[in-house]
Amino acid sequence: SMRNGGNGVTEETSRDANCCRAEVGELVQRLVRAFQLFERDHIRVLGFTSTQGYALLEVSERPGVTMNELSERMNVDGSTMTRVVDLLVRDGWLVRRREDDDRRVVRVFLAEKAGEAVSRLRDNLDAYYGNIVKNLPEGRVEEVLAVSELLLSALKRSNPKCC
Repeated sequence: SMRNGGNGVTEETSRDANCCRAEVGELVQRLVRAFQLFERDHIRVLGFTSTQGYALLEVSERPGVTMNELSERMNVDGSTMTRVVDLLVRDGWLVRRREDDDRRVVRVFLAEKAGEAVSRLRDNLDAYYGNIVKNLPEGRVEEVLAVSELLLSALKRSNPKCC
């Protein structure tokens, strides 16, 4: 029999949380290392940090995105986003434009020279993700997506700044 202490957590749920901490911790650490290698091999190889690469992709998908929207979409605080965009503007990848009617609003666009780099970045990521899907067991992709969503959801709930 499972006893519920009034907080919605059954003894079984509590036991699950206690028994699997090491396994979940190890899995999360291995995933982090895998993503670091992915970033090194597929984003940094083009000369961008992962944050810069994802910022370029966001701007390419939403030309004229405001700095605030970009910060929110990337889950990065405003000052960090400003530093990232400053460097990309300095290096000629992005262009900032102020709104005519409200000079406080800054919109971000890809610079002309960024088109090819963003295409290569997108192609690298598409190929990498395609390779992952190809290496999943046949007929189990939906299951992997569902379980990954559960893990991401748990990460979000355990750390609101997460993702």
